[in-house]
Amino acid sequence: EYQYMKSVKKLWVVWVSASIYYLSLLLNEWGFGDSEFSFDVHWVFFPSGFRFVLVLLALESGALGIALGGILWNYQFHPDLGLDFALVTGFVAGFSPWLARHLSVSFLGLDREFKVVSPQTLLKISLLFATLSALLHQLWFFSQGLTENLALSFSVMALSNWAGTLLVLMAFKFIIQRYANSATDRQKF
Repeated sequence: EYQYMKSVKKLWVVWVSASIYYLSLLLNEWGFGDSEFSFDVHWVFFPSGFRFVLVLLALESGALGIALGGILWNYQFHPDLGLDFALVTGFVAGFSPWLARHLSVSFLGLDREFKVVSPQTLLKISLLFATLSALLHQLWFFSQGLTENLALSFSVMALSNWAGTLLVLMAFKFIIQRYANSATDRQKF
């Protein structure tokens, strides 16, 4: 019974993560789709922020959900590139934040349980995540002939990932502070 419920919970987290990531891709395409720098490189890419948060909080289940959402997105919006392309690109989307999290625990002092994180540590981790994700994506795109200038596309993608991550983190901070202030105001009555 306990093992069954644990499995159901993990599947639920994977499904929610996949849905959040897929919806963030849709919203980003709607808002910034016309301003691509090169293949799949946007000037602001806020789905990277959701990848960051999902993997920090949901670990492997979040990474798997991101991969599944990415596979669906890529297969649906780039069908001409085939299922293999969608599978690898989805894998890179889920694997890169997972790897960045593990590197952050090993080298940047991230608390494994994510209970104590300073703003400075969060900034370092987000920069590592944005850079690693851009590097892995651009190496893959370059190997497929989809990126002409690897260094330039990598640079723009890393900056857009970082900008998107910072925007999502600031939005979460605002929501949490707003909720905390509302809860404090209700307790005063």
